[in-house]
Amino acid sequence: MLLEPSELKGWLDKQKIKRSINKLQVHHTAAPNYTTRQVVNGVAKQDVWKCLEGMRTFHLSQGWAGTGQNITVLEDGRIAISLDRDLNKTPAGIKGANTGALCIEIIGNFDQGGDTMAAIQKQAVVHLYACLALKLNIPIDTSHIVYHAWYTSSGAWLGDYERGESSKTCPGTNFFGDGNTRSAAERGFIPALKAELKRITEGDGDPMTPEEKKQMDELKATVESQAKWIAAQKAKENMECPKWAEEAYDYYSQYIADKTGSYEFWRQLVIIYRKENGIKIHS
Repeated sequence: MLLEPSELKGWLDKQKIKRSINKLQVHHTAAPNYTTRQVVNGVAKQDVWKCLEGMRTFHLSQGWAGTGQNITVLEDGRIAISLDRDLNKTPAGIKGANTGALCIEIIGNFDQGGDTMAAIQKQAVVHLYACLALKLNIPIDTSHIVYHAWYTSSGAWLGDYERGESSKTCPGTNFFGDGNTRSAAERGFIPALKAELKRITEGDGDPMTPEEKKQMDELKATVESQAKWIAAQKAKENMECPKWAEEAYDYYSQYIADKTGSYEFWRQLVIIYRKENGIKIHS
């Protein structure tokens, strides 16, 4: 199942989670990646279903019961929910450390010299983890949002990336532009998730859809147009004598306190002036 980021929170709110989940794993796929998927500006040429089914087939060949991850984030920001590994099923993300965890795979190879995460994918990743943390009541810190690289090959907790000890570099030595260490996560990824959670809980919730943004832009344009019209009308209520009324003003100036008045005042003054002086517009 594929979801747009704007659909995610609404979908999550409806899900009934029966198992205890207290950790969110962070992974990159390494392969498939932007090269194998032929990604250009965040859009892949390879069919998305071929990509997802390819991962599932590979995982089955490893003797797993289905797709290893619960959720996959694509380069274009769409979020794939594994139907054969739903949220209520324990993932096969980190050998020996999957109980109580949710596995999220991010398409790409984010090791140094690999892929640079597209902005739209980065935004979707941040939104996904913030929504999951809110739904599952998981603290946003490096004890609960965990990188694969912080574990050994047997699933023992290292608490950080240690070359030669960590099972993998996953989610990449240049993940999020910072790296795969705990300090890197605390410097970039974790603060981004906290900011997004704050936006969701205190702001407008989900990001606007393209249709909603279009409607908002149209509404703003209408309001601005109305504001200009109102300002113009107010200006007419107390305006300096316009050029077309100067002759009438000069004629009656000794009877007028000052040279300001409403548009309607100046109009009536001109009409009276013309009538009194026999000036006809139409014969």
